[in-house]
Amino acid sequence: MRRLVRFLSLVVVLAALGWLGLWWYAESRLALAVDQAAARLHAAGWTVSHGAVTRGTSPFVADVRVADLRLTPPVADGPAPTLEIPAVDLVVHPAAPLTLDLGFATVWRMALEGGPSFTLRFGSIAADDRFDLADLLHHAPDPLRAGAFHATDLRVDSENTNFTLVSIAAIDASGTRNPDAGPDSMAATLHESLRGLALSPLFVTLGNLPFGGKLTALSVDLALFGPAAALPARLTLPPGARWLAPGAAANLPALWRQLGPALHRWAQGGGHGTYDFGLTVGPLDAHGTGSFGFDAGTQPKGRLHLVADGLGAALGALSTHYPSLTGDISALTTAAAPYFTRGPKGGQRLAVDFVLAHGAVSANGTKLTTVPPLVWPASPQAVPGKAAPKG
Repeated sequence: MRRLVRFLSLVVVLAALGWLGLWWYAESRLALAVDQAAARLHAAGWTVSHGAVTRGTSPFVADVRVADLRLTPPVADGPAPTLEIPAVDLVVHPAAPLTLDLGFATVWRMALEGGPSFTLRFGSIAADDRFDLADLLHHAPDPLRAGAFHATDLRVDSENTNFTLVSIAAIDASGTRNPDAGPDSMAATLHESLRGLALSPLFVTLGNLPFGGKLTALSVDLALFGPAAALPARLTLPPGARWLAPGAAANLPALWRQLGPALHRWAQGGGHGTYDFGLTVGPLDAHGTGSFGFDAGTQPKGRLHLVADGLGAALGALSTHYPSLTGDISALTTAAAPYFTRGPKGGQRLAVDFVLAHGAVSANGTKLTTVPPLVWPASPQAVPGKAAPKG
């Protein structure tokens, strides 16, 4: 009996030491991940700084806290905004060892260089990233497979006056990526939605804004299929980081020259996708769903089914608030007239099937216009001794 007790005691001690070793390793990897993320942002032109990086003391959860994080994206023209986050918590629970939970302070600060500053207040804000075990063990540069971001009750205030500029009831984003995707496999997905955006009543009055300066809901869903290795990494950034992506506000020609070669390779490999979007603002409730791809000559093709209720009332409200647009709105109403039907509630419903194929766009079977051929940008010349950029 005594030997059994000794044996069991030894097993418990070894198990405890093993657990402590895993806990220490997990927290070390989290601390290293902070440095790696900062290095990647630095390489992309960001200015990144932070205060102390402290490790948790509980052996039942791997926890690292980053204090006073400051992020400044590269801006070609105009003042650069600096985002200040007092604290970011990186947590891994034993029950979900491949999921990284991110917790944030609920009050942030954003300041424009030489300009005004703002306070961002969240009712709640959190994110999580999910990783691939094999890539983690082999120290792959990007083991991320899925992620999500959720924030509620966001309020943006002027820091000096505490005057609320805009409020948002909820922001949600989620996405997945599959770096091993082939021509017929799903390479990446994206879902983003925003609910309950409202501008300050002062802005509504001064700008004579329609719909009370409110946006009820906006959502976008995207799924990409085809060879993931050809996709630009920027298109598969994790949710929550995508909106802070370096160069997100860059001019479109420069962005096209940068990303175009990689997109061309993706198109040549059978790349295609599906999408879905929704918009509810004032009396307008619009929804669209469609698909896109490329023909044998890597020219774009696609379909869009668009349904909109309350369009007439929405255009009428715009005409009332902006009389100078009356002529354009009248012309738009006339052009859309053939596509109106009676909706389920007796009102007018816009229902259109758009098709892009063979260099032409049609609506409900009627040709509308021709589209010039897409000219893909040439791949940048590789520097001797340096790998060509992926895009």
